Parts: sequence; C-alpha cells; structure tokens
Amino acid sequence: MSILAIPAGFVAGAAVGSLGLNALFHTVRRNSAIRSEKQLAWVLTFPTCVVVTVGSIKYLAFALANGFDVTRLIHTDPFSLVLLGFFCSYLVWDLILGHMYYRSTISLVTGYIHHTLFICMSVFAAKKGVAAIFCLLFYNELPTILLALGNLRREWRCDKLFAITFFSTRIALHTILIMEFFQHSEIRFLWKLMFLVMPMHMYWFYSAM
Repeated sequence: MSILAIPAGFVAGAAVGSLGLNALFHTVRRNSAIRSEKQLAWVLTFPTCVVVTVGSIKYLAFALANGFDVTRLIHTDPFSLVLLGFFCSYLVWDLILGHMYYRSTISLVTGYIHHTLFICMSVFAAKKGVAAIFCLLFYNELPTILLALGNLRREWRCDKLFAITFFSTRIALHTILIMEFFQHSEIRFLWKLMFLVMPMHMYWFYSAM
C-alpha cells in the first residue's frame, strides 16, 4: 500500500492530530494532577472522542434527513478525510505513548488489536473514497466520552448513562446501519467492515455489565 496513494487531506489531518495530541498529552502530564497510568490513558482519548463525535453530527444529520439512504453516504469529502486522518493519528499515538507512559492499561484485544485494525480500516476508507461513512460511525464514540470523564474524575462517573448510551449507539444503531448497508449498498465490503467490529462492541458491553 503506497503512501503516495493516501489523500492529502487524510495526511493533513494526521499531521495536525499528531502535533496537537502530543502537545496536549505532554502538557497535561507535566503540569496537572493527572498522574496515574489509568488517568493518563484517557488524556488522548477524551479530546479525540469529543472531536470525532461532534464531527459525526454532519453525517448523521445527513443520514437522518435522507431517511437513512445509505447510498448517499458512499463518498468522501475534504472534511471527512481530515477528520479520519486525525482519528488515525490518535490510534497511532495512543499505542506509542501508551507503551511509554501507561502500558498497564493497553491490553492485547482492546489496545493493540483494536487500534491496528482501525488504523488499517481508516487508511482503507480514505483510499477507497468512503471516508464519509467512517466519519458517520464516529457517533459510536459518544459513550467513550462518558467513560473517559468517569475515569478522569470519579465523581463524574455514571454507569447507567454509559450503558444506555453504549447500547443505543454501538449495538442498536450500529445494527440498523449494518442492515441498511447490507440491503441497499452495492459495495458489499461496507456492511462486512461494519459487521467486523460488532463482536468487539458486544465484548465491551458484556465487560461493562
């Protein structure tokens, strides 16, 4: 897979993400009360999930306005490439900085396997011209925002709200979209990619219960 074939917007987003997330992480690590590995593990995740979740609203609103006509979401636009590149930079740096500063929180399944899989999927989506669909699915990061808040500050933790949000987005809505892509999209690999991550969603939901 030649790096020259990766769209410039994706590379730009990855560059901005790399600089911004590294600056944020090292600033927080050196100048705040967040010191434990468990807390540091969420320093990159929280702002990333806020950014991509907000970014997904554009595509989710478009889908809702068009009756979930998924065929109209099979495209790439400049914003989706930048957002996807930003997300990919987070995955890379979460593994690198995690190995250096919060290694005990990086597990094989939810860390190395998950991040590597999504790095490959992000690059694949950017090169295949379906970045908008990937960005639509960033609504899945809404429960992660709640989880991050609860881990950064214990008094902000709300297990019931997290469970409801997780089930609504990563299980229910994700299942609906898989069915829509399966029934209406001529590009067959799309529903297969979406289905591929469902077992991991189920695993996380079971672990949280």
